[in-house]
Amino acid sequence: MRFSAVIVNYASWPLTLGCIASLRAAGGEEAEVLVVDNGGGDPPELPPGVRLIRNARNEGFARACNRGIAASGGEILLLINPDARVLPGFFERAARLFAADPRLGIAGPRITGEDGKLQLSARREITLASGLVGRTSLLTRLLPGSRLVREEFPASADPSRPAEVDWVSGACMLVRRRALEEAGPLDERFFMYFEDADLCRRVRMRGWRVRYEPELEAVHSAGGSSHDRPRAVWLLHKSAFLYHRKHGPRGPFGLLDLLVLFGLVARALAKLAAGLGRSGG
Repeated sequence: MRFSAVIVNYASWPLTLGCIASLRAAGGEEAEVLVVDNGGGDPPELPPGVRLIRNARNEGFARACNRGIAASGGEILLLINPDARVLPGFFERAARLFAADPRLGIAGPRITGEDGKLQLSARREITLASGLVGRTSLLTRLLPGSRLVREEFPASADPSRPAEVDWVSGACMLVRRRALEEAGPLDERFFMYFEDADLCRRVRMRGWRVRYEPELEAVHSAGGSSHDRPRAVWLLHKSAFLYHRKHGPRGPFGLLDLLVLFGLVARALAKLAAGLGRSGG
């Protein structure tokens, strides 16, 4: 079973080199590795066998991923952020999982931070409650064992147990090429964020399974490749609204759209204000 790994780099070459090293150390010596560079500095000398694709400007995550996928040939695609790294045995276990379940379309590993804490990277479909029970929201931090959090993040109750989920994080996800071909490429209207949720939804709609698989392990320095927090907050909430417009209920006269828009703008402003408060302190 042949793997192709696609890494989108934007002004994060040291992280990208670390990610590549982890792929090789995790049993991916023969995996095809493609780095799609969205700009932000001249590239260093890359390890032998790594292919570099350069964009003239920052094309966004989804479009850059699609370019790397189109140039790759693996049966299983690993989409991974520069600030993530996989742990030993990753590819051997992934090959076994995909061979054992021919309807497995997307698999997400158990992802922890550098501190060893579980990142809530596998979740249920997005609802209006998702804004309250986000991965890093106050409610989730205060009540991590609550029923609401467990329902939103199935792996939170027992991170060692595999689970069928609706959505896994694009920070590190494995995608069967056949499932991707049936569902279509990443939606390039999502410049960054929520392209993973959209892809998982479309894959599930074609009858493929999306699973959290803790046999696979990765470490993610969340935000390590993000250089402009205010812009990242804006893009996150913009993409959330695009996802709602594409998949969510609309309500009579578009009233639900207005409510969702108002809620997302308020949430974005609150996050920006909290960030300014921390930096000012």
